[in-house]
Amino acid sequence: MNQSQSMSTEFKPIAASDRIQALDVIRGFALLGIFMMNVEFFNRPLGEIDLGLPTGGAGIDHWAGWFVYVFVRGKFWTMFSLLFGMGFAVMLGRAEQAGRAFVGPYVRRTLALAVFGALHAIFIWAGDILFSYAMGAVVLMIVFYTRPKVLLLIAGTCLGVAALFAVLSKVMAGSPPWQPFAIIALPLLVLCVVDASLRRWPLKGMRNAGLALYLVPFLMMTVGGFEQMKQPPEPERDRIAQVAADTPAKQEALTKQLKERAEKRQEHVAAVVEDERVMRGGTYAEAVKLRAQDFAGHMEMNLEFSIIVLGMFLLGAWFIRSGVMAHPEQHLPLFRKLAWIGLPLGLGLSLVSAGIVTTHVRGVNDSVFQIALGLMMLGNLPACLGYVGALVLLWHGRARALLAPLAPTGRMALTNYLSQSVIGTLFFYGYGLGHWGLGRAWQLVFVMVVFALQIAFSHWWLARFRYGPMEWLWRWATYGKRPAMRLATS
Repeated sequence: MNQSQSMSTEFKPIAASDRIQALDVIRGFALLGIFMMNVEFFNRPLGEIDLGLPTGGAGIDHWAGWFVYVFVRGKFWTMFSLLFGMGFAVMLGRAEQAGRAFVGPYVRRTLALAVFGALHAIFIWAGDILFSYAMGAVVLMIVFYTRPKVLLLIAGTCLGVAALFAVLSKVMAGSPPWQPFAIIALPLLVLCVVDASLRRWPLKGMRNAGLALYLVPFLMMTVGGFEQMKQPPEPERDRIAQVAADTPAKQEALTKQLKERAEKRQEHVAAVVEDERVMRGGTYAEAVKLRAQDFAGHMEMNLEFSIIVLGMFLLGAWFIRSGVMAHPEQHLPLFRKLAWIGLPLGLGLSLVSAGIVTTHVRGVNDSVFQIALGLMMLGNLPACLGYVGALVLLWHGRARALLAPLAPTGRMALTNYLSQSVIGTLFFYGYGLGHWGLGRAWQLVFVMVVFALQIAFSHWWLARFRYGPMEWLWRWATYGKRPAMRLATS
């Protein structure tokens, strides 16, 4: 093989001329949506993220919050996840075309993303999603590169150990806990099914597994809410349980259960209060300490979330492997269907959700809010796909000039995402300028101003350099050698 042939098969960062520009436009649009959502939690404790709209909102602030709740919330982390899966498929396809190893660069890329996410979560903002994406990327590798029989063997072993320890716990004190082994086994069984479907039906399996991994958990959430509604309210259930506790042992067990529930709620309230105190007026050192504790405590939640993220990754990979997004101009009828079906369906479910209830009051409307949240989460996927479809149609229609400014912003998505957190926390938190608690409408004005500056900065930067600063660092970590940064000058 001569030198020119060797260079042509080298697995290296993609050239700007070879990029799928529609993806950069979608990334830029997703950045705006992510920022509109995140800015609320630069002004509100993250512990309240599952409570919906805050109580007491009125006037334009209420409607600004309602707009984000219906048209933005949940639609854009799904879009970013979809884009991540597309990036994975592009990278895999280029490695296959070049005949070069894929696993090594991908593992380095994932480790670098995990480091970025951990540093972001601890030293900048606790609402990081990069670390969850890194965990999802690991799960994606497991699915693509581990045989189903191996996954089944490991899952079966874990279930056997869990069953053994569960039996031992009944007959002897101090036996090892069985729950961790069951927690490991169940996701592995899911991954085994996904892996088998991908091997049997490479394209259809990828699409269908992606849809199932995302939709099934939220369908179960919605159904569970309806089932819970059949039960009496919590105070009535407690009264019935007290009447049924007709022996000292049952009364002791019930008292312990009620006490543990009350303590957990008190701990959560105390954590939210402490979060607000530190972010509103604490020192940077206090904020870092609190974020580090939260990061360590949310590992199990990140693992569970990574399975849902995997669904979006697989769906994104399908868009590339099937050729739909690799050559979008050849699939405009499909994108038209996504827009005309996905947007009414997805946003319609969000409107129904908002019509049911928008604020969660723990212990009062748990089941109703669970139904509303489940419907919204179900609607997020078709809404996300509808937004993607609409953007592709606009990009290949008369609105290309209007959307073009988003492309450089999307090319620097990692840099812009992290800079949004830096700017937001320094503007709102007490160790910065201290504007915590800004009204929701003014928050959106803040987002639009900062995002406009990011668009301008992205254009200025990419007119001089090949990559954004964080993208350059990420590529260096991925490919093991420092890429050229400055554009060649004639």
